[in-house]
Formats: sequence, structure tokens, C-alpha cells
Amino acid sequence: MDLVELGSVLGEFFDNGSGPSHNELDAAFTYTKTTTFDPAPRGAGPGGPVGKTKRIRQALMFATDGDPSAGFQLAVQVVSLLRADGTFVAEKSNADNLARIDRLGAALMRLGHTLHPDGTISAIVIDNLTGTKLTDALQAHVRRLNANPQDAALQIGGGKELDETAARHVLNELLGSYPVGGQAGSFPVTLAGAFTAVGFAIAPPVKFDSDPHRGVQQALFLLGLQVNRLRNEVGTGHGRPDKSSKTPDLTPPEARLVARATALVAGALLDKL
Repeated sequence: MDLVELGSVLGEFFDNGSGPSHNELDAAFTYTKTTTFDPAPRGAGPGGPVGKTKRIRQALMFATDGDPSAGFQLAVQVVSLLRADGTFVAEKSNADNLARIDRLGAALMRLGHTLHPDGTISAIVIDNLTGTKLTDALQAHVRRLNANPQDAALQIGGGKELDETAARHVLNELLGSYPVGGQAGSFPVTLAGAFTAVGFAIAPPVKFDSDPHRGVQQALFLLGLQVNRLRNEVGTGHGRPDKSSKTPDLTPPEARLVARATALVAGALLDKL
């Protein structure tokens, strides 16, 4: 999760010393356990005073690499402080403030969250979106899942919801509808339909372990083997001067997919160390 844009936008609310105080920001850092990213506790940096704008921007920049999930919670706390300070009161907003609020909403949207008119923040709800808006929301949902690696329940439940919604969205966009209910509307059939619609191959029946944990591990193993097979045909490292006779060249999106697959397998192995 890249918090640099969010930090840049949030910093605008503190221009010329406006907004919540340094003491209030201290409390936000402490509450979200992000004090290690604070360049200037109480506004006092190593070289002298540091303004609130710079303090917020640098903290979220550091958090992007250090702990983006905690950094995002810091940003949520800062927005709460702004709300308490009256930033989102319509009667008090001028054109400049409304523009800042719009930019904040756009930055949060790209991180998978919605900024409501009263200044509250919630995760994007994808059930009532369609078309391009749904595509954007699903991509934002991917970023939100990636930003919460320690939340197992969110990862498992959200991941299944994401796959199913994405599959239905693909079917709706390409075929005009998707089946609901019964065997035809089950997750395996829906996913198979979406794979077919975009031209992906469907795997033949595979006998996986009855334990779904081990089944996922077996699927990862097969994924690693097939990625290596593809690399041997079209990837680097074998000095092939000619095009493969077995498979077409990779498109940029396909190359990114393969890179993510290799990272997925490697990450699963390294997480066990």
C-alpha cells in the first residue's frame, strides 16, 4: 500500500499551521503505534521545529515501507481529528477546503476506502457498483487485502468474496449476465465460466488432499511447476534465440501474472522459515 499520495493530500489540511495541534497528532501516533515513523514528536525535529504538514507527509512516506497497515490507521486517526476540528462541516467549507476534501476522497478510493461527506471512512462496498466503477473498486479491494497481511479472517473471507465478485463482473461485462443460485451459480461453475469468457484454460479434475490446507499447498506446487515450464519456453535464462513453438509470447499483463505467481510460491515457502 502506497501512502505517499494520501500523506501529501492530508498534509494540505495543515497548511499555515491550521488543523489539529501537534499534541493531538502525538496522541494519534501513540494510539496507532506508529511513533517510529514520526519525524518530529511534538513538532520538534533533530534540526529544529517541523511543521504539521511535513510531519504527516514524512510519517506516511516512512510507513509505506515500514508498516503500511499501521500507517493507514494513522491516516484514519488524522482524518478523525480533522472531522472533530470541523473540516467536514459543510457550512464552514470554502472552495479550497472542498477541493482538498475531494482530493482526499480520491486518494482513499484508490486505497479501497470511501470518504463519506461527514468525514467518516469505510471500506468500499462493491455490491451496488457496475461497469468501470466496479472494476476500479475490485482493484482497490485487492490493494486493501494486500495492506492487511496479518488479518487472516479478512484475507480468507475477503479473498473468496473478491474472486467471486470479479468472476461475476467478468461474466456480466462480457456475456451480459451470470447465473445465480443452484449448481449453475456455485463458485466453481462461476469461476470456470469467467475463465472461459476471458480465454483462460480450465484445469482438468485433480484429486487434491481432503484437507483444504494441504490442497492449497498442492495447488501452489503445481502453480510453481507450470510457471517454471512457461519460463523455460519464453523466459530468460536459457538463451533461446527463437520464439517458442508451444506457446505465444507473453503480453505485459501475462508477464505480471507470472511474476506474481512466482512471488506467491516463494513467499509461501519463506513464510515457513
